Amino acid sequence: MRYSNGTAKSNKDGDMERHALLKIFVAALLFLCALPTQESFAEKELLKTPADYEGPFYPVTSQDDIDSDLIHVKGMTGVARGDVMNLSGRIVNTSGEPQGGLIIEIWQTDPHGRYKHPDDSTPGERDPNFQYWGAAVTGSDGSYSFKTIVPGAYYPRPAHIHYKVLRDNKLILTSQIYFTKPAEGERPPSLTGQMKLQTVTLKPAANGEFEAFFQIVI
Repeated sequence: MRYSNGTAKSNKDGDMERHALLKIFVAALLFLCALPTQESFAEKELLKTPADYEGPFYPVTSQDDIDSDLIHVKGMTGVARGDVMNLSGRIVNTSGEPQGGLIIEIWQTDPHGRYKHPDDSTPGERDPNFQYWGAAVTGSDGSYSFKTIVPGAYYPRPAHIHYKVLRDNKLILTSQIYFTKPAEGERPPSLTGQMKLQTVTLKPAANGEFEAFFQIVI
């Protein structure tokens, strides 16, 4: 009888001890989970936008003016043919800090895949009302914007826009923006293998134009 009672008491004491240890373990685990990790003390760095090749059709004529409206050409009264696109974005560093005062210049094809370049042998007349090239200066928040047209693709390249970013007239990035539409399942190929960082989706705007937002990380 004593043996039986002693055993029952011993088992009960053991259960209580195990339960207490379990509570301590759970409390310690919750405490550790609540501690800030090293990652939370510093923001995650953004991936840099990959460089891409300049291509053979960088404008050869002098482009001294800062002009972000490509659908109008100075001295011309007409408007460029094609689907108008409002391209905007921001330039930031890997910490997400805006980079103001940078120059971003773009050059591209017209809707028929033609560049304004003497070495481009694509047949057809160039659009005299399309500027084919533009430049903008980023604001204090890193923002930039262009009014252009949706570029035409040409074999074997998908639709794209070339661009350069300059700081104090020093080149810091040459790359390309690739475009896809919401209805298209696959993204166009990028020559860098990092197409996700170079591709933007064209979105129809209410006024029948298109808009696209592209962030550049330097």
